[in-house]
Amino acid sequence: MLATAKNYDIICLQMRAYLPHLESPLKKELGKLLTEIKDIITTSKKVKPLLDSMLPRVFNFRIKAIKWLVEEGELNLSGMMDEIYPQLEDLRQNPKLEILAENILFAVRCNYRVVKALIGSGDFSDENFASNTAELPTITYGQFLATLAYSVPDDEAAQKIVDWVNASLYIEFIILSAVIINDEKLKASEKVINELSFLISDAAQEYSAIAFELGLLKPRSENNTSFSEQVDKSFIKEQKYLADLGLNDFAENF
Repeated sequence: MLATAKNYDIICLQMRAYLPHLESPLKKELGKLLTEIKDIITTSKKVKPLLDSMLPRVFNFRIKAIKWLVEEGELNLSGMMDEIYPQLEDLRQNPKLEILAENILFAVRCNYRVVKALIGSGDFSDENFASNTAELPTITYGQFLATLAYSVPDDEAAQKIVDWVNASLYIEFIILSAVIINDEKLKASEKVINELSFLISDAAQEYSAIAFELGLLKPRSENNTSFSEQVDKSFIKEQKYLADLGLNDFAENF
């Protein structure tokens, strides 16, 4: 079940780059998703209720996107983060997005640790994942929840998985939102950007905490890549940094 709903929080961002080359209906679905995201991040309303209503659509597209990337030979689990990370670092050059960018980078590092741990287990290499994904049906968010309900009899464990996946979907949505704001010079209000910053900070911390509870993350090993060394060394430091950003004060008003 976890493999089916695997959390790659930059899939939608990667697919945005392929938009001109997609065929309908996938191209139409991505175009609609991007339009809805733009509507949300330029709204005067609170983002969270609108984002919550979008989670099923983000999930549904993510599953289709993963299958498309596998079929096209474009899914590179081990190199995906290295390719996207510099683009996300560039967000820090925009003063309006500086804090949001820091929180995004923290969330990406959290996700990378999980992906690296799964790849390191030997069961989720690029080849194995591509083979397994090709055989899986294209499930929807509703089907995922229904399957989870009868495949995981422990309600608390099932809820943890749902919360973990939802945290990942929050991260996916907000990463894509920030890149769109930056690339397309959208006039997102400071209030919306602050809310996105709070939401991704909260989602990243929940994502990591649940990953440890589910046993997906283990104690650090000595066999790390240069990028993962950066992740491991900065992980605890960044959690303190995020706590010092004043997000708790914002949350009280949010």
